[in-house]
Amino acid sequence: MSIIDTPFNTTTSISCLKSQGVGTVIRYYNFTNSSVFPNKRLELAEAEALSANEIQIAVVFQQRQDRAADFNEAKGITAGRAAFRHAQDIGQPANSGIYFSVDFDASNSEITSRIIPYFKGVRRAFIEEGGGNQKYRMGVYGSGLVSSRLTGAGLIQLTWLAMSRGFRGTRAALEAGEFHISQRAPAAHLCGLGVDFNDPNPTRPDFGAFTIEAAVVPVSSVASVGPAA
Repeated sequence: MSIIDTPFNTTTSISCLKSQGVGTVIRYYNFTNSSVFPNKRLELAEAEALSANEIQIAVVFQQRQDRAADFNEAKGITAGRAAFRHAQDIGQPANSGIYFSVDFDASNSEITSRIIPYFKGVRRAFIEEGGGNQKYRMGVYGSGLVSSRLTGAGLIQLTWLAMSRGFRGTRAALEAGEFHISQRAPAAHLCGLGVDFNDPNPTRPDFGAFTIEAAVVPVSSVASVGPAA
């Protein structure tokens, strides 16, 4: 079963996605959507529709996060609090994963001074929001070097390798099998949606995906619903 990620609402494309063998859709949490991606954030109705049709969900928090200046401990606390609260609003089950994006080729010094403090802030927010219990597993979307440093610091439990094989440490992480999922180039279109395909690591099959309780009619039984324009 395929794993895709997309910044687009998948609700009207679910029947098509199922017919194409998609088993997991990775969607976004954030602070606010943009005019470019007005439906980037996963909302309850879409999560219910995916779950009702037996498609798993995985989530990544991203609000730009493509430069070192987007990371420090205070920003991690704010992002972690927003992600945790939105997960609660969605009904995301405990022990599933929330990835946080590091969407650039961070150096060792940037990881030390910026990214590690950010993830310490995320963890602090999770524990505070969870009443002393982190509740959700933390993951990173980023380079092999970023994931290795964060794993070594005990800050993440899940690794999603970004598409670029030129990022520091990514090829080594792939060769060593030190990842849960790996984004595959090139970007693609499927069922009217812009998507990326992702490869799972068979030795680490649990990458934090989930379904929620969904009291909705499965899309596959609604004849008029087709793929998105």
